[in-house]
Amino acid sequence: MRLIPLGGLGEIGMNCLVVEDHGRLMIVDCGAAFPEDDLGVDVIHPDFDYVIRNRDRLDGVFLTHGHEDHIGALPYLLSELETPVWGPPHALGMARKRLLEHGFGPNELDFRTATPGNRYAVGPFEVEPVRVAHSIVEASALAIRTSAGIVFHSGDFNFDPDPPDGEPTDEARIRELGDEGIGILLSDSTNIDVPERAGSERSVGSVLERLIEAAPARVVVALFASNIQRLMLLGEIARRTGRKLCLLGRSLDAQSTIAREIGRLSWLSDLLVSADELREMDRKRVLILAGGTQAERLSAMRRLADGVHPLLELVPGDTVILSSRVIPGNDRPVIAMMNALYRRGLTVHTRINEPGVHTSGHAGRSEQRRMLELTRPRCFMPVHGTLHHLLRHAELARSVGVKETIVVENGAAVGFDGERAVQVDAVRSGRVAVAIGGEVLSQENLHRRQELGRMGIVTVALALDGRKLLGPPVVATRGIPNVDGEEPAQRSLALEAARAVEQFREGRGLELPEHVRRTVRRKVEDLSGTRPVVEVSVVRAD
Repeated sequence: MRLIPLGGLGEIGMNCLVVEDHGRLMIVDCGAAFPEDDLGVDVIHPDFDYVIRNRDRLDGVFLTHGHEDHIGALPYLLSELETPVWGPPHALGMARKRLLEHGFGPNELDFRTATPGNRYAVGPFEVEPVRVAHSIVEASALAIRTSAGIVFHSGDFNFDPDPPDGEPTDEARIRELGDEGIGILLSDSTNIDVPERAGSERSVGSVLERLIEAAPARVVVALFASNIQRLMLLGEIARRTGRKLCLLGRSLDAQSTIAREIGRLSWLSDLLVSADELREMDRKRVLILAGGTQAERLSAMRRLADGVHPLLELVPGDTVILSSRVIPGNDRPVIAMMNALYRRGLTVHTRINEPGVHTSGHAGRSEQRRMLELTRPRCFMPVHGTLHHLLRHAELARSVGVKETIVVENGAAVGFDGERAVQVDAVRSGRVAVAIGGEVLSQENLHRRQELGRMGIVTVALALDGRKLLGPPVVATRGIPNVDGEEPAQRSLALEAARAVEQFREGRGLELPEHVRRTVRRKVEDLSGTRPVVEVSVVRAD
C-alpha cells in the first residue's frame, strides 16, 4: 500500500492525496490554491501527471468537505479523465457548481453521496466517513480499509463540543476505530503552532451579537463565505436584534444557496433582503454579510472600503466587523483595506481589538494531541502544512508514544506495510498555474511576468529595407523611471537604436535584433538604473 501526496504537504492548501493498493488508486480531496501575488493567475492546482498516466487504475475521488482547498481542483482533474466522486452533500453541491461553471453538463458528473455510519467500496478500498467538526458543515474524516490495515485521514477538524450545526466530532467512533487498530494516521497540521484553539463558534456568536446589538447604524460582517456554521449564528443574531440580512458577494450567495438546498441553513424567507433595497431601509435594521476578508481586488469588502461598490456606500456611524483571520501573505492588502475603512469614519472591529470575533476551524495543538490519543496509530504521517508544520506535528506524535513517524512533502511515495512507513519512490508533482481566462501558465510564462513586473518593458520597432532604416525607430516604454513619458529620454533611445543598426556588422555572433536589444538595454540602464525587458521587432520592406 502506498500514499502519494500531490498537494498539501510542504504547503498550506491544494490538498490532494493518492492512496494506492492492489495496483488500484483512489484520491482523497482535490483542492486548489490561490496566488499570493498579482501575476494574472486565477487559481493553482496540483500537477495530475501521475494520476492521468494511470487513469485506467483510478477508481474514484473521495472528498472530506467542501472548502476550495479540498474541492477546487476537481474541474481540472475531471477535464482530463472520468471517475466517480464521493462526498458529503454540501461538498458535492459546491463541486457541482464549480464544474457547471467550467462547462460540464449535469449528466457528465458521477457524484455519489457519502454519509457517516456507512461504508463505500471504491475499488479495493472500503471507505467510512466519520463526522468531524470544522468551520463548514458536513466535514468528515475518512477511515480507509486497505491491505495494510486502516488508514485514518482526519481531514480538517476540531473538537468544538457544541458547534452551531449540532454535529460535534464523533469521538466515540474514532475511539472505536482506535480500539480496532489504526495502521497509519494522517492528520491536519495547520495549527500545530497554536497551543490552544481560542474559543468556539458559539463564543464567536456571543461576541458578534454584543457588537451588533451595540452598533448605532448599519453593520457589515466580513467572513469566509464557506463558514456555514457562522452563517447559522448570524441568521439567529439578525432575528434577535431585529435586523434584516443582506448578502454581498457571489461566494456567499452560492454557499448559502447550497446550504439551504440541502437543509443546512434554515433562514426564514422574510429575513433576507436584496442589496437594491438597502438604500430605502433604516440603517439600524440592516445586517450585511460580505465576502472579501482577504481584500481580494474585486470582492464586496474591498469595494466597500474603497467606496466603489455599486449598491452600497458606507458612511460614518456604520460598523464593520472583520470576523476572520489574515491568511499568511495577505497582511499588507488587508491592513490597507482596514485603513481605508478607518478613513471613511467607520467603526472597525477585528481580531486586533476584539479577539473573540473569529476562531479557527482547525485543531490547535491540544486537539491534535487528542486525535492522536483517540486513534493510537501504529504509524503517523502529518499532512496539510509546510515542512515546519509537519515536523512539529511528527514531534508531537512521538511525545504521546507513536513510535513510527514519517515526514514527506509533495511527490514522495510512501510505502506502508501495516507497521512501518518508508519513502519508496518519488513521482512528478508541482503547482500548475491557471491564468485569468483559463489557460495554463508555464514556469517560463510566470518568470516573464515577474520580470515585466520588476523591471518594466521597452519595445523597439524597426522598419528596414535590407539593412537601411526606412524611418526612425519607434520606441515605447512601460514601467521605467526617468524614461516613461520623458520625450528627451525616448528620443535618445530611438537614436541609440538607429546607431546600433548603422554600426551593425555581420559575423560577430549576434543577429541584428539581439544587437539592438543589448544596445538599447545598456542605454536604459544608464538613464534609469534598471535593466528592463527589451523586445525588438523588425518589419522588412523586402
